[in-house]
Amino acid sequence: MYEEGGDEDEEVIENVVLCPGCGEECGHTVLRERPRGNGVDFLLKCDDCSKVHTIEFRTPPARTIAFMLTDGPESKVVHIDLDADEVLTEGDIFEHSDAQWRVNRIEDLEGKPRYKRGVDRITRVTALRSDLVRVKLTLTRGDDSEPDIITVPGEKLYSTGTIMIHEGERWRIRAIHSGTGRTLNGTMKASEIKRMYLHEPPSEEEFQPRTEQERRRAWQEGKLGYNPNPVKPSYKGDRSYR
Repeated sequence: MYEEGGDEDEEVIENVVLCPGCGEECGHTVLRERPRGNGVDFLLKCDDCSKVHTIEFRTPPARTIAFMLTDGPESKVVHIDLDADEVLTEGDIFEHSDAQWRVNRIEDLEGKPRYKRGVDRITRVTALRSDLVRVKLTLTRGDDSEPDIITVPGEKLYSTGTIMIHEGERWRIRAIHSGTGRTLNGTMKASEIKRMYLHEPPSEEEFQPRTEQERRRAWQEGKLGYNPNPVKPSYKGDRSYR
C-alpha cells in the first residue's frame, strides 16, 4: 500500500522477509497462519515474484535465572523464567509477586558485574524493591532523639518545614539527608532519601519569641518552621522592632 508523506508518496512495505525466489528481502502477503508447537508457521507469497514459501517463527526457549530480591533488610532468592533472547539492563523495572523491582546488579557467566547482558549470558541478577522504600527517621523531642523507619511509596514527596503525622503524632521535617548531603530547604522523593530528621513542632501557646535574638535562634532551630525571611515580632511600646 501507499501513504502520502510530505511532497511525495512514500511506499510502505509489509511483512518483509527473505524471499528464496528473489534472493532478497521483499514484502509478502500472508496466505495462511498455523500454530506449531511454541511458534507459528506462515505461508507467504512474495509480492515481487509471487513465490510461495513457508516461514517458521519459533519462540526461543526459556532460561531460568536466579534473582536475589531485596526488600529493606530482607532478601530472598527466586528463580524466574525469561526468554533466551531477552536483554536485561541495570535500572530495568519488572513485576514479581505483586511488587515492582529494579535491577541493581547483573552477573555474567563468570560472575562479573555487567551493565547490560543477554539472558543467555547471565548467571544471577540482584534487584531492589522499587514501589516501596524504607526511609530512616531521627525523631527529636527536646534533648532526646530516637531512630525509626517508615515504608512508603518511592515516588512520595517530602519537603522540609512541612508537618507530617507519624505514629499518630505531629512532627515537623527539619532536614532531609540524601546520602551525599543534608538540606534544610528542599523537596525529595522517598526513593532518594537516606534519612529524615523530625522535630516535635511547638504550638503557638508553648513558644513565642520575645526578642529579635530569640526569634533568630528559634528560626535556626526550626521552631518557626520553614520561613526564610520570618517577620519580626512587633510589640507595642518597643521602638526597636518598628
